[in-house]
Amino acid sequence: MPSPSDDVRAAVRAIMQDWVDASPEAIERFLSAVAPDFTGHGTGPGDYYADPAGLRAMVEREHAGMSYPFTLDIPRLDVRMLAPDAAVAEGRIRVTIDVDGESVVEAPRFTFGLRRENGRWMLVHFHFSIPDAMQEEGGTMDDLLKSRNEQLEAEIERRTEELREAQAQLVQQEKLASLGALTAGIAHEIKNPLNFVTNFASLSRELVQELAEETDPEEREAILDDLRVNAEKIETHGRRADGIVRSMMAHARSRPGDRKTVDVNALVTEYTDLAWHGLKARAPSSDLDVDRQLAADAGVAEVSPPEIGRLLINLLDNAFDAVRARARVEDGFVPRVRVSTERKEKQVVIRVEDNGPGIPDAVRARVFEPFFTTKPTGEGTGLGLSLSHDIALAHHGTLAVETPEGGGTTFVLTLPTAS
Repeated sequence: MPSPSDDVRAAVRAIMQDWVDASPEAIERFLSAVAPDFTGHGTGPGDYYADPAGLRAMVEREHAGMSYPFTLDIPRLDVRMLAPDAAVAEGRIRVTIDVDGESVVEAPRFTFGLRRENGRWMLVHFHFSIPDAMQEEGGTMDDLLKSRNEQLEAEIERRTEELREAQAQLVQQEKLASLGALTAGIAHEIKNPLNFVTNFASLSRELVQELAEETDPEEREAILDDLRVNAEKIETHGRRADGIVRSMMAHARSRPGDRKTVDVNALVTEYTDLAWHGLKARAPSSDLDVDRQLAADAGVAEVSPPEIGRLLINLLDNAFDAVRARARVEDGFVPRVRVSTERKEKQVVIRVEDNGPGIPDAVRARVFEPFFTTKPTGEGTGLGLSLSHDIALAHHGTLAVETPEGGGTTFVLTLPTAS
């Protein structure tokens, strides 16, 4: 049975072969193995590719300008597994070009960063170089970077533990059916920046090794530029992860009855994002987006943010389920979910609309009853809308349901604005 390293080697060789194959099918196969967040450095000054589009343009230029036959060989290919789904491949390629009967050989060194997605190894980063000489490894910068990576890993572990504790506190405070979606949304939202931190830290470690071996000033400066970019990205995504955890902890420390004056649009935006991330965690292939129409004069309201937030997540989850259910049985259906705010005198109105199958009259009269649900056994507690209705009443507001003429469902939450 092939080892993970063997799988990576096979993937690298396939990527290389498709790269040099001039057929349109091979080019598309090559580009399909390139991750959306790809970056790369070529052998010359300024050969930097910020995204897959830049790489596509370079490959098309290469094939358009190559009029001589050539062959490619990979005499050395080493693989190091960073994790089950992350690897670095290093080696040399030998490109032999037949120019009017004379062979011209280029043998650049390369480093590939790869990530396994949906059972396939994807190219995240590459760096090609042709050093003039080799030098012994210097440990100062390498030691510093390793130390920084260890600090980042420890910080990620500490923040992850804080997140677990905050989630446990939320479970103790409120046993709402929407808690699962909230937790999934936060976990999905924090996963992305942590993955970026890990990937860029791993790639930077490899660049330090290249820097230690490189003597060409221009190549060294190019590698340093790449390291600076990676460091900036690590800091950016680290700060994003830190902000998510801090926001989560702030909500976890709030008691359900605590009220404070909040910007209604900001609250709606925050919990709409969490609901959407929860959907992506449950259904990664879903391309559903949420249309937001937030009135500039929506104003502020005195509410318990965790309670109103859970109410909004529950309404949005129901909307997501409704449109996805209709999409499964109706070809050509385009699902739509909209969240809007509107100021009406001393009240603010929040609407969650969907174009799902709608709610029959007999069911609509009972949607706020405790334990009433139309979902199959085991898929719904029947408490979500009942508890949401209670939350609205506790805030001196109302929660109503409407079925527009064109179909679908609209839930209308009305809250008093803060004086």
